[in-house]
Amino acid sequence: MVTVAEKWVLWFEEFGREDTCWVGSKCANLGEMAKMGIPVPPGFAVTTEAYDQFLAETGAGQEIDQYLTKFPEEPQTFAEYEEVSQAIGGIILAKEMPQELQDAICQAYDALCQKCDIADIPVAVRSSGVAEDLPTASFAGQYETYLNVRGKEDLLESVRDCWASLFTTRAISYRIRNKLAVLAGSISVAVQKMVNVRAAGVGFTIHPTTGDDTKVVLEGNWGAGESVVQGTVTPDRYIVDKETLELAEKKISQKMKQIVLKEKGTEEEDVPPDKQSIPCLTDEEAQTIAQFAKSVEVHYGCPQDIEWAVDWDFAFPGNTFLVQTRPVTAIVQKKSATEQILDLMLSRLYRR
Repeated sequence: MVTVAEKWVLWFEEFGREDTCWVGSKCANLGEMAKMGIPVPPGFAVTTEAYDQFLAETGAGQEIDQYLTKFPEEPQTFAEYEEVSQAIGGIILAKEMPQELQDAICQAYDALCQKCDIADIPVAVRSSGVAEDLPTASFAGQYETYLNVRGKEDLLESVRDCWASLFTTRAISYRIRNKLAVLAGSISVAVQKMVNVRAAGVGFTIHPTTGDDTKVVLEGNWGAGESVVQGTVTPDRYIVDKETLELAEKKISQKMKQIVLKEKGTEEEDVPPDKQSIPCLTDEEAQTIAQFAKSVEVHYGCPQDIEWAVDWDFAFPGNTFLVQTRPVTAIVQKKSATEQILDLMLSRLYRR
């Protein structure tokens, strides 16, 4: 458990799921999996302490508080949500990050480059909100993620953009709908080695349409997993028996689009014709990912909603990684099958 609250940067191995207040839900789960020995791309968290320091030292926090005095009650209309979002986001983006924060993040980035023996290593910069997975507000992913970020300047800009995303219109309305204040919660940022992604997708340790908890269901596509999460393709589907890890069902779709890594960032491209109708995963890769998902479910003691990726740079079995897990909440499980399907679809639609 984290004992030094003043730290602005913590490596995944330094924290776990009990440290959500310092690193947010996404980072806490990454750290927990890393401590379990689940293959997770290496990285670090820019902690909520760093965000609080930024607000205090730049005066942004005081400006935000002053701005919100114009709303005696919470914003009520979409127009007011947009006004608040633009105003608060603008306050954050107008501030320069204090030099000591810049130094801490850049030093950690240098260490990650050295650890992986890659200069200007490409990273995924992922928002990690403290209030993402409340029992009464189970849909994560209200904030921003930036993929394939290279170099210190772009990293620092992406971290600040993640902080500002705590106040997107969608995030504000999400909190208010769940009876939380506009300023509820805090935010951390995950900085994680970017997988040189061959294929990626999502998975559930409970069947999303039947509620069958004896199966692991994986969905995937070529390239980065955003095409699966955003629903821009019909993904391949693999159903793995949880007990035997035998492949119970495999449905291969014609995958027309993929999201690929460029020199910086990502871009949607057509899938080459010779790859459109072939599996994005081998049977062995699907079974390995299912085993990871099963291990995480056992560890957490409840069904899990995972994200996975396969790396071009490594041979099987060292090419398979989990890049996120989060519980499928007990509230969702108690709902009807139709409600479960809708909740899981919305969860995938809104997360990053």
